Amino acid sequence: MLNEKVIGEYVYLVSEEQKVGIGQFSHVYRGYHEKTKKPVAIKQIDKKKIKGIFEQMLRNEINILKLLNHQYILKMYAYYETANNYYIITEFCETDILQILKQKGSLSENMVINYVLQIGEALKYLNSKKIVHRDIKPSNILIYEGEVRLADFGFAVHQDKAGIQDRQFQIGSPLYMSPETLLKNEYNHKTDLWSLGVLFFEMIFGVVPFFSIEMDDLIRKLQQYQKDYKLMFKYPISEACTDAIRNLLAYDPIHRCDIKQLEIILKNNSKNRILEDASIHSQQRAITPEQKRRATPDQSSQNRSKVNVVKKELIKVSGSAQSLDKKATYFIKSKYNKEDDQQNSKRDENIGTDRKDNGAYENSIIKIHDENPQKNEIEQLKMNNEEFLAFINQKLEMLKREDQNQNKQINECQLLLYQYYGKDQDILQALKNKELNS
Repeated sequence: MLNEKVIGEYVYLVSEEQKVGIGQFSHVYRGYHEKTKKPVAIKQIDKKKIKGIFEQMLRNEINILKLLNHQYILKMYAYYETANNYYIITEFCETDILQILKQKGSLSENMVINYVLQIGEALKYLNSKKIVHRDIKPSNILIYEGEVRLADFGFAVHQDKAGIQDRQFQIGSPLYMSPETLLKNEYNHKTDLWSLGVLFFEMIFGVVPFFSIEMDDLIRKLQQYQKDYKLMFKYPISEACTDAIRNLLAYDPIHRCDIKQLEIILKNNSKNRILEDASIHSQQRAITPEQKRRATPDQSSQNRSKVNVVKKELIKVSGSAQSLDKKATYFIKSKYNKEDDQQNSKRDENIGTDRKDNGAYENSIIKIHDENPQKNEIEQLKMNNEEFLAFINQKLEMLKREDQNQNKQINECQLLLYQYYGKDQDILQALKNKELNS
């Protein structure tokens, strides 16, 4: 077959259709085992491009994966090395948490709890092997038939080898790194628990709890958090999830809960929910016709056209902490926050991620009003999506020339367009429709 490659016992087709991911030095293809026909992921890494620290990370990942065998950790089936490439053969996973968040924005509490408990099992297993992952983040949590698979062990290290020299480097993704790692202090397996707390928060609310594009500013925010222990919640969540997040995001690792404590918090919550649901459904209540009519909203056209505007302010929410000596205070954020949009535009901060960017995280619409009196310019030109993207970019360049003070914000818009909208034809078509109707 044309462009078909055989690597050991595995076969894959070198084509864009079979490519499921692309990284800084690699391509990931969907393949299969030659005899069993079982689908696999084949990561092809260019030897010419991967040198020095990157080659060391690759070999480190391979050596660690050889030692691991756990239900919730990505399985490596084989490793091959040729004159030009390295090949890593692993389980084939349908998607990852990053892609799910881009598509849905956030996840239900039950789903998040399920994922967190599974990741916790994987981390408990790694701790038994004295291995610290050091890069827990959405793109490294793959999904296989509804279960998580912890992946990417390039930054992983044996606890006994995480010495002073190793701490000279800030290893990981800054938004998910623990305070002790960012400050280059001594750390252990609990650095992964902080990252799990950030991931927990992000899966529920769609944004990370501490965001900044500047490392120094991020550290300042964490130091302020050390003083007041304040987190900004978009909306209320269950007491169990609140306690779990607070205990995972303890600034001092001594106060950070371990996996066993985390399981107790979350599993007790599940039992309580089942009991509450059973209690509610067991109650038989007679409803008279009058009561039923009063409880049913008026379905007239006049009633449906009404819009009730409710102004929300910050609401103080408190809960008991199980692992912290200092009581935490939580707030629900209902007002617009510019940092949320910045976070959404920074979801692809991970250089070299081996997962496809299949669409925009949020359907944000950018409106640009043309001073040209000619109307329906786009419709007349009959632009395709790529031409429309270039048209929008030209508009933004004109705005930058008119007002140089807005250059930074406009540059962010351009980056957002090319990172997200340029790869998603549906979103781009929606933009075109909005521009025509503006």
